[in-house]
Amino acid sequence: MSKYNLVAFVIIVVSIGWNMFTGDMLQAIVNVGFLCALLLSLILIELVALNKQKKR
Repeated sequence: MSKYNLVAFVIIVVSIGWNMFTGDMLQAIVNVGFLCALLLSLILIELVALNKQKKR
């Protein structure tokens, strides 16, 4: 995980916690969606990188 992805992950997790603390559940649900999209994109990037290594 690059440092930019790690920063994005931390920001999203902190914003989810803050929105749950303040009671804004709709925003927290939207942030969970962003977190899932970020994690899925990281998994896809890793799978593509592994596939390229196997072909060499």
